[in-house]
Amino acid sequence: MTEKDHKALSRLIMYDKIKHYHDVEHRSIRWIARKTNLNFRTIKKYLEMDQKEFEGYSDHVINRPHILEPYKDFIIGKLSLYQETPAAQMHDWLKENYPNFPKVAPKTVYNYVTKIRQEYNLPKISENERQYAALPETAPGEYAQVDFGQTKLRKSDGTRIKVYFIAILLCYSRYKFIWFQDKPFTSESAVTGHEKAFDFFHGMPKKLIYDQDAVFLYDENIGDYRMTQVFDSYVKSRPFRVIFCRPADPESKGKVENVVKYVKRNFLLNRPYSTLDNLNEEAVAWLNRTGNAMVHNTTCKVPYDQWCIEAKDLLPYIPVLAPEARNGHKVLKTNCVKYRGNTYSLPLGTYRGEDTRVYLSEENGALLIRDVDDNLIAKHLIPAGRGQVVINNNHNRDTSVSIAEKCDYVKSLFSNQEAIAVFLVHVRERYPRYMRDQLAVLITCITKYGQKRADEVLTVCVQNKLYSAVDFKEIISSGPAPRMDDAPVIKPLGDATAQLMVHVEPNKSDIEVYDELFKRS
Repeated sequence: MTEKDHKALSRLIMYDKIKHYHDVEHRSIRWIARKTNLNFRTIKKYLEMDQKEFEGYSDHVINRPHILEPYKDFIIGKLSLYQETPAAQMHDWLKENYPNFPKVAPKTVYNYVTKIRQEYNLPKISENERQYAALPETAPGEYAQVDFGQTKLRKSDGTRIKVYFIAILLCYSRYKFIWFQDKPFTSESAVTGHEKAFDFFHGMPKKLIYDQDAVFLYDENIGDYRMTQVFDSYVKSRPFRVIFCRPADPESKGKVENVVKYVKRNFLLNRPYSTLDNLNEEAVAWLNRTGNAMVHNTTCKVPYDQWCIEAKDLLPYIPVLAPEARNGHKVLKTNCVKYRGNTYSLPLGTYRGEDTRVYLSEENGALLIRDVDDNLIAKHLIPAGRGQVVINNNHNRDTSVSIAEKCDYVKSLFSNQEAIAVFLVHVRERYPRYMRDQLAVLITCITKYGQKRADEVLTVCVQNKLYSAVDFKEIISSGPAPRMDDAPVIKPLGDATAQLMVHVEPNKSDIEVYDELFKRS
C-alpha cells in the first residue's frame, strides 16, 4: 500500500467514525469535534457529504500539492530541535529565513505544521510537560538560596501591618535564617539581610542562587545580568558567586520557596505584631526551637545537626561596614526622588548637592518622605503602575516668606496705597490658592515697567474692577516697552517663585479693549 493509499484509507475510516457518532449515537457536532480533535466546521462539512462525495474530496486533498511543501525539510528540522515551537513562531522563522516566502494565512501554516507533527511523530511539548529527575544533594558549604516574602499581621488595636522578610537557606543542611522589616526590601536592606544571615550561619556559602528580582538586578540583558550598583559593589567585596535562575523556574530554587511558605504557615500564622524588634527576636527564637530544630521532611535529619557538619566548609565571615550607613534615596537635581519606577516631587531647595538623601516609607497606600532628621517633608499617594511622575504643585513654591509679608512688600512698590490695598483684597478673595503666583506676576510687572506705569495701570484696574494679576499684566504690557535707561531698578524678593514667574506669558487680549478703558478713565 502506497502512502497515498494509506492516507485515503485513514481519511475514510475517520469519515465513517464521524457518520457513526452522528447518525447512530446521535452525538452533537461539538462532541464529535472534541472526540476526533477536528474543527467543528470540518465535522459539519463532512456530514453534509455522502460517501462518494467524500471520496472525491479526499482524493483531491491528498493529491493537491501543499503551498508549504518546499519548506518541509526546514520545518521538520526546527521541530526536531525545538519540539515546543508554536506554529506562529514557525511562521515567523519561515519569513525570516526565506525572503520570498509566499504570503499565506497563519491558519495555513498551523494546519501544515500540525500535519508534519502527525506524520513524523513530533507532538508539541508544553512547558508544563517538562520532565524532571531527582538531583543529588549538594556538597556542604556549596550552595545557598535567597528569596523574599511578605504578609500582614494584626496589631493590638485591630489594624493590620504588612511586614516583609528575607529568607536565606543553606542547601546542604537546610539551615535557615529569616529577617523582617516593615517596608519593601531595597538593594541596601537586602545587603543588610545577607550580613545578618552570614553572622547567624558563622560563615558564607560559595554560591548563592537568586530570582531575577529588581532588588538585585536592573537589567536581565538576555543572560548578561546587570546588578544594581549597591548589590554589585557588595558582591565584589565578598568571595561568593551569585547565580540568577531563569524567570518562572521555581525548580531552580524550590528549597527556599518552601521555606517562605513554612514561615508563613507556621511562624507567622495568627501571630500578633507589637514591634519590629520583637518580631525579629521572636523569629530567631522560632528558628532555634522549630525552624532549625525539627526533623526536615525531605532529608529526615535535623537542620541544626547538619549545619554542625556543614559549618566547617563555609567560607569565613568577617563583618563589613554596616550597610545601614548607605541607606536613603538620592535626591535628583530637579528636587525629585525615584522610587519603584515612579518619580515623586520634593519641596524646592531639598537638593543640596550630590550627597543629599531622603528616607522613604509606605503607609496606607501613601509614600512618606523624610529628611535626615526624620522630619516629614512630603507625602504622595502611590499611583498604579510604573513610569508615573507625581507632582505636588506646592513644592514649586517658596513658602519661606508668608503671603502677608509678600503682600506688604507688593504694597510698598506702589504709591497709591489705598488702591493697591483694595486690589489685593479682591485678588485674594478670587484666587486664594494662587495668591503667591498672583503676587509674583505683579512684582515682575513693576520691575519691568516701573512704578509710574504700574500706578497708572492699577488705577485702570480698580476703576474697571479688573482684580487679576493677569489683567494687570495684559494692560501694562499693551503700552510701549520702557527704555532700558528709564526703567528703575527694583529688587524683588529673592524667592524662587518670582524667578519662575518672570517668563510667564498669559494669553493676550486685543489692545483696543485697553485703549477704550483708558479713554473711560
